[in-house]
Amino acid sequence: MIIFFIFILLCQFPYGTAQLTPMKIAVVSGYGSLEPEMQQQLQNSLKWFQSSFLVEKSKNPVEIQDIYLRIPEYQKFSIVLVQTPIHRQNLNFQDLKKLLEIADFTVFVVGQDPKRCQRDQDLLAEALPIVLVPDERPPLAMMSICLQNNPRHQNPSLDSRFFYDLFRHEILHGLGYGLIIDKSSITHKPSEKYIWNHSNGLGQPENRHFLDFDTFALEFTKNHFSCQKMKGVEADGERKNHLNEYIFRNELMTTHLEATGNIFSWISVGIIERTFNGPNQWYHINRTFIAPEADQYTFGKNFGCDFLQKSCHDFIKITEKRSPTLKIAPFCSKNHNQMCYKLPDSQKLYKMSDKDCEMRRVIGDGIDKGGQQRRCPMIKHLPAKFNFVNCPPPPGG
Repeated sequence: MIIFFIFILLCQFPYGTAQLTPMKIAVVSGYGSLEPEMQQQLQNSLKWFQSSFLVEKSKNPVEIQDIYLRIPEYQKFSIVLVQTPIHRQNLNFQDLKKLLEIADFTVFVVGQDPKRCQRDQDLLAEALPIVLVPDERPPLAMMSICLQNNPRHQNPSLDSRFFYDLFRHEILHGLGYGLIIDKSSITHKPSEKYIWNHSNGLGQPENRHFLDFDTFALEFTKNHFSCQKMKGVEADGERKNHLNEYIFRNELMTTHLEATGNIFSWISVGIIERTFNGPNQWYHINRTFIAPEADQYTFGKNFGCDFLQKSCHDFIKITEKRSPTLKIAPFCSKNHNQMCYKLPDSQKLYKMSDKDCEMRRVIGDGIDKGGQQRRCPMIKHLPAKFNFVNCPPPPGG
């Protein structure tokens, strides 16, 4: 059975030389299977990576001893569960040698820290890349999962796609997104200070940080927001692990995942393709496969430099004055007066009104430093996907 399983892997993952081939990826766990729908979405995420990522075959295969050295807890396991994009099977740990020779990237599930998970109930999973050879892409990663913080326990109706996005997000970190240090410093940008003006007119000093490895992403981001003055792709804070959630909202690599789904956009394509040290690019994205998803990312499109550089309160006021036809949902604006919206597959209309507006906390840099929470007027109950349309005239109007 083991020989058959390895044969399947060999057929599924043909050897490459210096040419680019689909990334051969697997997840290994000494802790058994996850809950059925989580395990299924983990498998679906691996299929996505195999279809999305092209890599060169490493000249330095991983050895069993590398696992023992870098992930010591796996010294205690004799049997492990191996999940590939297609198959799942228990194997003797020593039989992983062949898998490690074939796979381009292997994620090892490590034990969670119950106390840490309890302290931060928003913490769902974490992943860290493991680099074995300097300036070469990480062949391994560690991933822990806070099973006790499973959001389905509080919200049974949550779509299982949430776990698909969760595993894609974490495995991207395992590949190095936001966690590899740019040794060349060619994309390093210093942080900058600015003032966030609140609704009461009082200003709050803040720091703006930028992601490393944004050389490929910046041009697309400038065009997306219609702001050629952008200095960089804004990060969530000085650790620069994620995209800034206030700016990028439902992009896959923001700090929090949306219950309605997140999008791997061309911004993250650019970040991960430029995430490498040394002379050779580590990852190449299959644009034909990615395009149907990446093209769906529309948040902040054409919002301009005022959105990126000022507070939401300034942005709304400036937009209402300069661009009264620009729709800036989910932010409340006079630009939305007399407008209706509908779901993409429905003809039912919903009229916008002042009653649909609420002050909502926004996530961004600075608030984790003990600063004042920042809130923005945002439209309540706005669905994830909607279309603005002109409201019909009143009867007899």
